[in-house]
Amino acid sequence: MNSPRFLQKSTGVISAIVLLAGCSAPTATPTLSPTFPSPPSTFSPPPTPAQPVPPAAQPSLFTLVKSVQVTPAGNLIGGNFVRIGYVPGRDHIVVTFKANLDQPGSCLGIWAYAYREYTENMVETGNDGIITCRAGPDVGGLFLGDDFYYASMGRESTSTVDGWFLTKYNAVNWTTLVGTVYHPLTTGEDAGDPMVAYVNGQIDISSTYKSDPKAEPSPYKSDTTHHQFFTTDLQFVSQRVLSDTPHINLSSMVSAGSVINFVTGTALLGDVIVMQYDPSWSYLGMMTLKQHSAAPEGVAFDGTRFYVTYVDVSSCTDMPCYMNVRLAAFDSSWNLLDDIAVTSFAPQDHKQPGRPSLTLRNGRIYVCYDETENEMFDPNATPDTSDLQVHVKVYELTQKP
Repeated sequence: MNSPRFLQKSTGVISAIVLLAGCSAPTATPTLSPTFPSPPSTFSPPPTPAQPVPPAAQPSLFTLVKSVQVTPAGNLIGGNFVRIGYVPGRDHIVVTFKANLDQPGSCLGIWAYAYREYTENMVETGNDGIITCRAGPDVGGLFLGDDFYYASMGRESTSTVDGWFLTKYNAVNWTTLVGTVYHPLTTGEDAGDPMVAYVNGQIDISSTYKSDPKAEPSPYKSDTTHHQFFTTDLQFVSQRVLSDTPHINLSSMVSAGSVINFVTGTALLGDVIVMQYDPSWSYLGMMTLKQHSAAPEGVAFDGTRFYVTYVDVSSCTDMPCYMNVRLAAFDSSWNLLDDIAVTSFAPQDHKQPGRPSLTLRNGRIYVCYDETENEMFDPNATPDTSDLQVHVKVYELTQKP
């Protein structure tokens, strides 16, 4: 596969349509998730409560201070599946991504997982390089202090379904702390676009759980997600299927006090929601955050406000279609405070941004995403080209928490 496009992959929810990231340990769920009704043939989102909007006279919480294109750079001619974090041991911002290589070199192929380091003002420090040659088809990552957790989708020769190759790195010098271990998945447990999160003192790696693996893909379809829990040394603990509200992967998670906030989407062409749980994984309920939206792969909480990056799909009536990245702020009760465009491309621009994520540092929000020339409508387009690039935009919070 190895196709980097946000909407042109052969695995996970998006790919199927277009080819068309403690208190008590979670326990395993022994039963399969329920099957949900077939999606409609046309786009008609279910009714949701009216969403609060920021007062018109209120100044924005966000001020753009810098835009940086991370790739191409040297042998790293393109990139996708980007993550960003602050590494205390370096006192720098680090961007990681699946890199398209100009020359294979020691990796013996055109793909690798790489990093580039920046000051807090997003000035290059000159530190960059290859983390691992294992890169794909889909990958996920999580910065946790000076550690970096990495999940790479793949399959062992003896397996009949995909799983994850998991590694823990020291993000100060990129030495390996826990060597790569393979975690096999079972039928129905998808490996595409893995979310890697830290919750309840454990590492949660998740993706879609397909209630009917043989069902036809649809941008309106909801499923559930399976969550595989590990210690911080990547020892498997348990697994759980979250099926309280129909949803998909392309998600993120953050704890606030005693509440676990799982930010996800009802479908690729659906709404962004938050599903809430207590530390024992008892379901507390859900709220609709943004209608006609998807892929909230970045979330953070500063003690007062939540920040979410997502993809706006309001112009979509079918797939493929043009989307844009947005950044929203919510108060501690998930009331909307502000919502701005990170990208504002029109169809004639032929740009397609996707997979947004973020990190917080010193009153700034760093939003990362990948962006490609939109070739979805070109019948002669070929996969694995180097037109997909990594971008970062930095926003100053005009009103500190």
